[in-house]
Amino acid sequence: MIRNLGFAAIATFPRYTRIRFQPALFPKQCLQTVLEIILHQGFPNILLERIGTMHAPLEVIRNLNDAVARLNALQVATPDENEMTGTPNIIGLSLGRLQDPKRADLRMAFEIWKEANRYVTTRNVARIADNPAFGGGAVAWMPGRDRCLIETWPQTYNLYSDYHHEDLLGRDVRDLPDAGYILPTTRSYFTAAHDQAPRLELIEALMTRLDGSQFWCRYERLILPWRTSAADTFVCSVPLVRLVRSC
Repeated sequence: MIRNLGFAAIATFPRYTRIRFQPALFPKQCLQTVLEIILHQGFPNILLERIGTMHAPLEVIRNLNDAVARLNALQVATPDENEMTGTPNIIGLSLGRLQDPKRADLRMAFEIWKEANRYVTTRNVARIADNPAFGGGAVAWMPGRDRCLIETWPQTYNLYSDYHHEDLLGRDVRDLPDAGYILPTTRSYFTAAHDQAPRLELIEALMTRLDGSQFWCRYERLILPWRTSAADTFVCSVPLVRLVRSC
């Protein structure tokens, strides 16, 4: 099967997937579509065919995570003046990937959520962030499902922000200083709250520490909507870090 995406073409064969593209003409929106396709297919053998260059035009990669990282690195050659600095790359994943042993922690959180039938009491919702099964992620209150107020926030936020994570409690995510990163990553909270359905995503982002140093972070997260009443929804984000690399 061959899919032409305009800036890239994907051909699927029995033993591998071939991706043809030109790095200098490979916008991020096209990259995201490519990543969604190969992650959905799940084929580990990826052949990258770079056109318009004489240097190492072919690469064979036998790991999906390595393929994602390599495609991201090559896409940087395409200028995007309209992109906000620090904007993360977010890719939706199938919930079926929770069956992989390396996602056992995410699957445990998912099973707890299912057993609770997605209901929680207002008194107990704050305990979600303290429960090791939920990985110390964020919990947000979604009043009216059109606002996103921080109930708890990961302590790791202290590493790359002037704010202490406790100073953020009760604030709307739209008021946070690093909007280039926060706003795109919390859009899925609204989707999960609206659909009352879990979401699994892969996120890659360039993070900046307090001292100005930067690092790439790749992580997966499971977003779970909780209801305390017919009209009241909380959302928790369960993280699974895949890679942290200094720039």
